[in-house]
Amino acid sequence: MSGKTIPFRIRSHTAGFPARREGISISEQNRENVILFPKTIDYYQIELTRLLETERYGEAIGLLRFLSSVDSGDERTNEEWRALLEWLQTLEPAETGEAGRAASIAEEEEEDISEDVLRKRHFAERSRTDAEYAGKLLDMLDREPSLAKQALALEQLSMLEDEGVARALRAWLAKTPLPSMIQFKVLQILKQRGEEGSVSFPRMGEEVTVDIQDTPASFDEFPDVLGEVLDRIVRASEIKQPTLAYFARQTWHEFLAAVYGTSFYRQLAAMEPEHVDAWAAAFQLFLERATFGTASEDEALEQYGITEELRFVWQRASERLEEFMKKEFPGR
Repeated sequence: MSGKTIPFRIRSHTAGFPARREGISISEQNRENVILFPKTIDYYQIELTRLLETERYGEAIGLLRFLSSVDSGDERTNEEWRALLEWLQTLEPAETGEAGRAASIAEEEEEDISEDVLRKRHFAERSRTDAEYAGKLLDMLDREPSLAKQALALEQLSMLEDEGVARALRAWLAKTPLPSMIQFKVLQILKQRGEEGSVSFPRMGEEVTVDIQDTPASFDEFPDVLGEVLDRIVRASEIKQPTLAYFARQTWHEFLAAVYGTSFYRQLAAMEPEHVDAWAAAFQLFLERATFGTASEDEALEQYGITEELRFVWQRASERLEEFMKKEFPGR
């Protein structure tokens, strides 16, 4: 299959944060009603790009089969996914089978080595054979309008040991208006590279200053109370609405990454434990409206036990989530 030209371009919408596909159980009927968030779409676009560039065509076909069964909210994107799936399925089985066997052998040989280590070795080798490799990736950040490609460039830069990368990323973050998810990814990369100290940049209408070393490397490192909001939603919906529980995880993570470092984030992180249910109710309603187009306030308030004392907190949480939606997804 090497050397074949892929006759379709994977188009990006907005920067997304990686979600896990494992363990999703969506019935055929439910899949028809699922509309993916723009940032969730972008994550899958990045995944497809990775799979195709590394010739992991069997995995790409599996992902495209799932994507073709749900709705991106954009008919052009739906058609691209269907067309790409049909094209990949016309390839000779021997080619994809041989690639799969080779990948399995390589996996067995490297079973004791983590994926991150293998990828770091790969990009380090590319950097050794091309002295301008890091510079090309940094140039891509300034020139490339595709946010998906920017995210891929950042991921590769995170694997390089070039001393100029951190300095260039600091400058890029400070001077360039960037989507909130890309900003958060840059902060994580700087922390991963051992950078410390503060950095300032515009975010959600204000100038924020954060200490790089305090950036959560994973969502488990956010304050416990913020994890409790998500846990409450998942417990309430995973039995009756497992699809909603999955997208709740994805969107709550995106939300925290988007507001990190802002004055609103500091207020959110200082949330009183008794306000968790109010935030969970507000977020579930927000998610149901965004995903299904409708939601029942009365049912949600009863489900989460929102009393008159908590109603003000719930209303304020709902307002902040709507503000987030308008800023992150203008026009929707």
